[in-house]
Amino acid sequence: MTERVQSRAELKLACLAVLETTYIMHPAGHQTKREARYVLVTNGDDRIALMFEKGPRSPANLWMRAKHAARIERLSVSRRNYPAEELYAGTDGKGRPIYGRHAALKAMRDLANTDLVCFEIEQIDQLREILIIICADDSQTRGDREKMESKTL
Repeated sequence: MTERVQSRAELKLACLAVLETTYIMHPAGHQTKREARYVLVTNGDDRIALMFEKGPRSPANLWMRAKHAARIERLSVSRRNYPAEELYAGTDGKGRPIYGRHAALKAMRDLANTDLVCFEIEQIDQLREILIIICADDSQTRGDREKMESKTL
């Protein structure tokens, strides 16, 4: 069933409800008003770090390592790639290097300096499907997928 969320604020609240009830807070913690950081554990016991932008001025963006996002190619979700090689490529007015991506990622050692993908979530079902895919182990059974689906609903 596809849920339609009426406003950006409602979408973000729905996304946060899924993330908060299913995953643990990242060791870097949350930023009170702007970002929420999480760690999820896959069926294969891998740890995956995520950052969700919850502030009122940004879209509902979900950040993760590119190697995990590669499994999500078949979904029609808007995404942007942020290669690590582009970090610190620009400079500010005083000639100092600029990080080049969302500053809240710098506090997350597992995301700060690696290739990332940022997904722009437009419907809560997109977030649920992303989480199901990245949590799944390649060798999982249908029963495991059903358990994961019920966990993220």
